[in-house]
Amino acid sequence: MHPYDLVKAYYLVSISWFAVLPVIAQTQFFTFGVKGGVPAQTPLGQTDSQMPFVLGPIVNVRISSRISVETGVLFHRLGQQMNTSAFQYPENAVTINYSTERGRAIELPFLAKVYLLGERRTWRPFVAAGPSVRRTSLEANNLFTVLSSSPLVGSAPQSLNTKTVKWNVDPVIGTGIDFRTGRFHLEPEVRYSYWGSGKNSAVRKNQVEFLLGFRF
Repeated sequence: MHPYDLVKAYYLVSISWFAVLPVIAQTQFFTFGVKGGVPAQTPLGQTDSQMPFVLGPIVNVRISSRISVETGVLFHRLGQQMNTSAFQYPENAVTINYSTERGRAIELPFLAKVYLLGERRTWRPFVAAGPSVRRTSLEANNLFTVLSSSPLVGSAPQSLNTKTVKWNVDPVIGTGIDFRTGRFHLEPEVRYSYWGSGKNSAVRKNQVEFLLGFRF
């Protein structure tokens, strides 16, 4: 099965789980919710006003009173970079290039969560760790024109658009606090993750995010 088909199948399964939420939630083995946040660092090369963020549905599976497994489908907007450059090419001419680069990613985390206090507490610190499957999409748009030497003549602008998709399985670790009121959980968290696709200027290899989860 192609990795993209795997993501679509996983996403359909997640929607199905949310459709039967009212029934399954009664067992207290499963809790559902959403998680979102922003990166702690400005993306590399960030030059516009688009705010990077992460957002998506999550499922928490209770294993024991102090251990659970969290998964979900998280969408990342990684920001956009714009550059202008000029160089001598071809002979006796100058090429002017204007480029924009935009990054997005879909993440499927599989994290084990260990709570440091018992379930009767209204707040419980936790640590989370595990692998995360990511599909990172990088789109680059280049517009360039050539100016020849005397007499100065410019060619018509030409464009070149490329898209690169990378699949990676990366390590993730985080820590946070679970605040509980009845069946409702509010979880602020700081999460570190390594991105194997971070060889491109639009993506950091080492990323820290501030996240807030809500589930019930």
